[in-house]
Amino acid sequence: MSAVRRLRVLGDAGDVVRPVSISLIAIGVVACALAVEGWHTSSLLLGLVLIALAGVLVLQVRRAVCQLGEESVSLRTSALAAERHYSAVLRRIVREVESRDTYWAGHSRHVGMLTRRMAENMGRPAEQCELLGLAGELHDIGMLAVPESVLLSRRCIGGADFRSVQNHSHVSYELLKPLRSLAPALPSIRYHHERMNGSGYPGGLKGGDIPLGARIIAVADAYDAMTHDRPHRPAMSPTAAVAELRRCTPSGYDPRCVESLAEVLNLSELDSARPAGAERSSCPVPATG
Repeated sequence: MSAVRRLRVLGDAGDVVRPVSISLIAIGVVACALAVEGWHTSSLLLGLVLIALAGVLVLQVRRAVCQLGEESVSLRTSALAAERHYSAVLRRIVREVESRDTYWAGHSRHVGMLTRRMAENMGRPAEQCELLGLAGELHDIGMLAVPESVLLSRRCIGGADFRSVQNHSHVSYELLKPLRSLAPALPSIRYHHERMNGSGYPGGLKGGDIPLGARIIAVADAYDAMTHDRPHRPAMSPTAAVAELRRCTPSGYDPRCVESLAEVLNLSELDSARPAGAERSSCPVPATG
């Protein structure tokens, strides 16, 4: 804390301390006078003065508390406004990252929308749904750390290139940590590439150890990727994509999240039976959606 700020804080504190101190001294004097004089008319008057001074003390303290409360609310409002601005800037950055490759344009926006709607469908609180929607929209911001040559590659990547892509979820987590309002959803961003059988990354988490938000984002991320053209394959239809997600449950994706997506897309009435062999853990774990 700078010297100027310290002086300002001390000055503000003095506005409260001075009247409180004066009131306390006066109360002490009155109390002593009552003890010496006994209870006569003059003592009654002094008692009234004592009550009045106590009232002044209460009002001064109340005023100080109210002022501090107003300043606290103002600071919180300013902090939230700053975080909203920061979030808006990050959204623009994500769009710029995706604009480097027409195959990925709009991906994060779509994932954010699907994540929010799936969370709503699963009965999550409204505030949590909004937060998860934002998390879904920002989940791939860590792709900034991936070299453009890798991001735009039209071939299957491996080795160091694959590890650099895998690291994007951790980078996303680190970039978003300053957003205190997003803190409850940060684990969902960090672990959205985990898989139910433990074959995902970065922590190899399994089943219920994976945050629910991460399981929702994983399904939304995979669905959007499958239903859009990629360099190595054409887009699937929504029906085929949901069928593939169902095939990859419960080894890869949370069945509840997959069925929530199907309901959101009005595809829940389709046959949800998994084809033979679906119980095998044969579903690939892509580096990113």
